[in-house]
Amino acid sequence: MDTIFKFILLILLIISSYILSINIGIWSIFPIWILCGLIDVSRHKTMNLKLLKEYFCGKGFLTFILSPLNLFSDLLSLRNLHTFKVEDLPKEHQDEVNDIISLFDKNSKEIGKRFEDAVGDNRSMLFYQWYGYKLDQTIIDFNKDYKYIKTIGVSLFREKTSTSRHFGPLRITYRILYNFNKVQNEGSFIEADGRINKWKFNPLFIFDDTLIHQSFNEEDDLRYCAFIDIIRPSYFDNIMKLILSGVGFLLKNTRSIFYKNWKMI
Repeated sequence: MDTIFKFILLILLIISSYILSINIGIWSIFPIWILCGLIDVSRHKTMNLKLLKEYFCGKGFLTFILSPLNLFSDLLSLRNLHTFKVEDLPKEHQDEVNDIISLFDKNSKEIGKRFEDAVGDNRSMLFYQWYGYKLDQTIIDFNKDYKYIKTIGVSLFREKTSTSRHFGPLRITYRILYNFNKVQNEGSFIEADGRINKWKFNPLFIFDDTLIHQSFNEEDDLRYCAFIDIIRPSYFDNIMKLILSGVGFLLKNTRSIFYKNWKMI
């Protein structure tokens, strides 16, 4: 039923685009783009005027610009649950997630040593892979070629640190966060579209990061999270991989733009 609805939506969008292009020419792109943005942002359960302003005029502006691509990826993909358990993913995706989690547990001490020079920086980030491009090779386990996992990194929050509310740009992948240093207090958590995940109780969180979210560490301890992007389960895996490969090529040198408020290791 979900597939039929997506197909009908696509047909209606194509027809309306064609009618508008006949009547007003190239300017038809603007109402279509705004329509895509409205469809995209309407997925939020926490919809209000503040959220609309943040999406169209604030930190969600890039997500709005990419909304046609994100909606197209929705049409190609299995149902988006917004937040996921590992068991919600197909078996091949599950195997890769479980594999990468075990590697972070195995290498947690060595990862921590890489951040020792970042004292004084509230938020630090290290990438081993970025959209499939291999970057840091200090831990060879993280440089293997995965079929679905395309970004592998680590984010460190120091004491009393949080992010502002923000949106991820792309829905070709889902975001996986794994708190591998196992925080012991409830004041370290993430909120995604109203859903709160406390790392103490659930160290693994998989979600659609194009929904508004915010991370907090209100404790006096460090919070390390594996930072992973995995290709969405799709009816057309090869097309999704092709799109992500093109996006990865365009964005391979843009980490400092997306994470300008972070210290890159």
